[in-house]
Amino acid sequence: MTAVPLQLSSSTPGRKVADEPEAASGLAQGRGWRWLGAPAILLAAGLTAGCSYTSPPPKDKKVEVVVTTPVADEVLDYQDFTGRMDAFRTIDIRARVTGYVDDAPFKEGDKVRKGDVLFQIDPRTYQALVDQAVADLATRKAQTEKAEAMYRRSLGLVRNNAATKEDIDNQKGDWDVARATILQSEAKLREAKLNLDFCQVTSPLDGRISRRYVDPGNLVKADDTVLTTLVADESVYAYFDVDERTYLDLVGEGPSAPASTRLKDLKFPVLMRLANAEEFTHAGYVDFLDNRLNGNTGTIRMRAVFKNPRDTFKSGLFVRIRLPVGSAYKALLISDEALQSDQGRKYVYVVKTVTEKTEDGTKEKKEVVEYRPVTPGQSIQGLRAIGAAKKDPEGKVVEGLEEGERVIISGMQRVRPNTVVQAKLQPPPKPPGFPLGKLLTLNERERVGE
Repeated sequence: MTAVPLQLSSSTPGRKVADEPEAASGLAQGRGWRWLGAPAILLAAGLTAGCSYTSPPPKDKKVEVVVTTPVADEVLDYQDFTGRMDAFRTIDIRARVTGYVDDAPFKEGDKVRKGDVLFQIDPRTYQALVDQAVADLATRKAQTEKAEAMYRRSLGLVRNNAATKEDIDNQKGDWDVARATILQSEAKLREAKLNLDFCQVTSPLDGRISRRYVDPGNLVKADDTVLTTLVADESVYAYFDVDERTYLDLVGEGPSAPASTRLKDLKFPVLMRLANAEEFTHAGYVDFLDNRLNGNTGTIRMRAVFKNPRDTFKSGLFVRIRLPVGSAYKALLISDEALQSDQGRKYVYVVKTVTEKTEDGTKEKKEVVEYRPVTPGQSIQGLRAIGAAKKDPEGKVVEGLEEGERVIISGMQRVRPNTVVQAKLQPPPKPPGFPLGKLLTLNERERVGE
């Protein structure tokens, strides 16, 4: 509907339009309306506003909501902690002899095997020392042979009284000294050969090499210059700090202690996820527990071990650790979207079927919304554990949920307690399958050798 246009006139307000011939002709020619007075304006405004009015819905129309039933499954409580990865082994590769670097025959950042040559130090000086030690050993052996011959000759002269006992003792001493010098020369030769071998700096284990810190042509000092760094990456560590309360529960000093004392075995299973992941998909176990708590933070340091089959884990990565706490228990799980908050108190809307008598005496079934406070527990793959149902003396559930009850998951913004609704049942969610429980069972079997 379109509002009627009004055209102001210089005529006296309230004057009849019929008294003005111009107005009559203006209407006939469709040039518009002149001043009709305040009542006409109010009437036009009312007609304009009335065009946008919509009639209220029928009172007996039911609100449509989507409901589902909770799913029962085993649940294990847990705590999440943040941590950092560290290398399983870290080795600073240093030169064990002093000299100039000739070559570094490895690709930076690549995998290396135990015994691979990483650096080559100029061996000529050490080869000369080896040759010198060989010559010195040969000299000592010749001197020893001479001393032995002199001693044995002196023994024959003693029988003919041509040598005294003092001469025999002197010859015997010279022979013993000569034999000792052979041992000394052999030790020097082994040392020279060892230093010659150290001219080739090899990898002490399988791992991934870092960049080289010293280029060929530079002088390196024995046991001082770091040439590169090697890490063993077949497994990685993850260090994380656990609060005091969780630690006491894990070692058997808390209410959930009976199933938690396995931490003392230092094979307690944990889950881990990286910074860009949504789920905890990497399984490991705790292998280290520090011997004291940090008094400033009230935490204790723990360490978990994780396999690194794809070589993607690096030292320093930020991780989240999921640590199981307590014993497994049966619980009902509902979707997080069903939970509502009322000044910090969590609740859900439950649809109950009630039977009421009508005015003509017949019975009518209605689906009515019921307010139900709940105590939420752990979140598992988008589902939330709900505390056990509590009933009043008459047997009515006043808190929590029972198996089979219908919970609103869509449309709860349009309902209030005791609202009559039309419920559309959606299949219940798929059980998460107790992932932490499977992890615990797997680690228990590994410990007993199954």
